[in-house]
Amino acid sequence: MNEIEERLVNFRCPRWNELPDVDLYMDQLVSYAERHLEPLNVGQDGRLITSSMINNYVKMKLIPAPVKKKYGIRQVSRLLVIGSLKRDFSISELQDMMEMVLSRFQNNIAYDLFCEEMEKNIRHVFLDETLPPVGSTQEEAIIRAVMSAFANKLYAHVIIQTSASTLDRNHIDTQDK
Repeated sequence: MNEIEERLVNFRCPRWNELPDVDLYMDQLVSYAERHLEPLNVGQDGRLITSSMINNYVKMKLIPAPVKKKYGIRQVSRLLVIGSLKRDFSISELQDMMEMVLSRFQNNIAYDLFCEEMEKNIRHVFLDETLPPVGSTQEEAIIRAVMSAFANKLYAHVIIQTSASTLDRNHIDTQDK
């Protein structure tokens, strides 16, 4: 297992009760999200989260507007979900998914389900661990399907990145001869 795979297999998404219990200013929110999502930044140039992105998510109503320029736990949790999935799903798909799931579950339960499914699916794809049966609701099935697609695409990025760096080294080695 290479370093990237190990980092992903050991990735742990902070649970609702572990999110900041104080409101954050924009720069604090960006820093917090980047720190927690960084292990997922595979095969992607640039930053996963910027203040411009957050402002756009607020304008699109994906994230509730800040109160007195501060972002609370609901905004933090939604940003982590969006930041994780934005390269694999369109904004409208993310909006639909969040609306469906939040129509069934409270914010804290929906967010923790998201975290658990993300981690289970990453381990399933990278370690071939068995996934437990999906919950009984359509919303739980949606979360499972989304996280399965996410984990498989992440796996593809790792394979491509690892293969590309191997090809680069082999190409350099053959040119040196």
